[in-house]
Amino acid sequence: MGLKLIEDREFERDYELDDDGREITIVFDEWDYTFSFRENGERIGDEFVFIDESGNEEKYLLARMFSPFPGSGIGQAVLEMFIDITGASIYTRRNDGIVRDDGSNLIDGAPRFVAKMQKLGLIEEWD
Repeated sequence: MGLKLIEDREFERDYELDDDGREITIVFDEWDYTFSFRENGERIGDEFVFIDESGNEEKYLLARMFSPFPGSGIGQAVLEMFIDITGASIYTRRNDGIVRDDGSNLIDGAPRFVAKMQKLGLIEEWD
């Protein structure tokens, strides 16, 4: 699977999924620092949520990361878009098995996704 950028607007980017030609729009909500996904103008499942725990708008916790198309590259596209828009860095909690109220615990494919994004320099490495 892969993505092809079709159009880049201020807080939205349209992508074509390589495997079936579907067009997906990634939408950034600047008020609550979330990303959602749309297809044909309709919201489709899942979202990415960023939290500014320090209040300095320079470093954000990736608190929730659910993609409607795992393995398609859309998660990486969200991180790149977030960095492009905010200029901030991104970090995650360690995969320690603790369930957190903010949803920032890593489950399912999240540990692999985070490790890959750390190698690409999109998510900070853990100390």
